[in-house]
Formats: sequence, structure tokens, C-alpha cells
Amino acid sequence: MRKRAVMGVVCFLASFAPVVGAAESSGIKIGLVNFQKCLNSVEQGKKAKEALKAEFDTKQKKLDLQQNELKRIRDDVEKQKLVMSEEALRSKENDYKTKVMEIQKNLGDFRQDLMTKEGKMTSLILENLRKLVAEVGQKENYTLIVEGSQDAVIYTASKDDLTDKIISLYNQRYKGNLNIN
Repeated sequence: MRKRAVMGVVCFLASFAPVVGAAESSGIKIGLVNFQKCLNSVEQGKKAKEALKAEFDTKQKKLDLQQNELKRIRDDVEKQKLVMSEEALRSKENDYKTKVMEIQKNLGDFRQDLMTKEGKMTSLILENLRKLVAEVGQKENYTLIVEGSQDAVIYTASKDDLTDKIISLYNQRYKGNLNIN
């Protein structure tokens, strides 16, 4: 849907291609910002990704411990199943199944939590980026600024690529940590 909208804008703009020279002299000014590059380059984003990675590593270690315990239970059941009573064997198998479900639930919760936090982080940064782009657009009299992460923009003159400028402005204005919890 978004790509289709971008393509619509590009097609609309392409219809003006024969009159680009005239457009420039008539005051139409078009800029480009690559939001994906901005998301990967702004300091808040880098810090938030580092924090998420550290959280991921911590939770991954807990999951690894749980999986090792699960393996130990399975190995114990395998070794002792010939000498255990049927009731004891059933109890061990139930423990094993309970642990498997617990690990699966923890893994699902873990993935959901990371995705939620990453989504919040991305939304906050994009909101700030849009504000900055609007400010630059008004201040520098741009008629239109397009988002260039998609392959819809084939060419732009480097003077019209505002990405590095937006990253620099972002880093100057938004220095604190993102609150994504």
C-alpha cells in the first residue's frame, strides 16, 4: 500500500519531468530523505538497539538454561525408564511436558516483548524524523520531500538528498535515551 502511494507520487512527479528546468525556475523544490538510513544512523536508535541486544542476550541465556534443564530431564527419563515404576515414569514425562510448554511460553513472550519494544522505538524515532523533515521543508521552502528507502526513487541529485542533514539535526536535538518500556 505504502509502496503504491510512493509510486503514485513518483509517477505524478515524473509527469513533470519534461518541465524540470521550468519547475526549478518556477520554484518547485523536491527533497529526499531515506528514513531507513536515518533509523540505522541516529544515536538514539543505536543506543536503543544496543539496549535491546543486551536484553536479548540476557533472556537468551535464561532460555538456554531452561533448555539444558529440559535436556537433562529427558536424558534422565530415557536412562531410568526401564527401572522406574509406571507412575514415576508418567510423573517424569509430565514434568518434561510442563517444562516444554513453559519454555515455549517464555520464548513466545520473549519474542513478543522484543518486537513490541522495537516497534515502539521505531515509532518514536519516525515521529521525531517526520517533525524534523517538516521543519526543514518549511524552513528551506521545499514543495515536496519524499521518503527514499523504497526503490521507487531512482535518482536524486545529492544536493536534494536531505538524509545526512536530518540525521545530524536529529542527533543534535534528541540526545537522551528513548523511553520504550
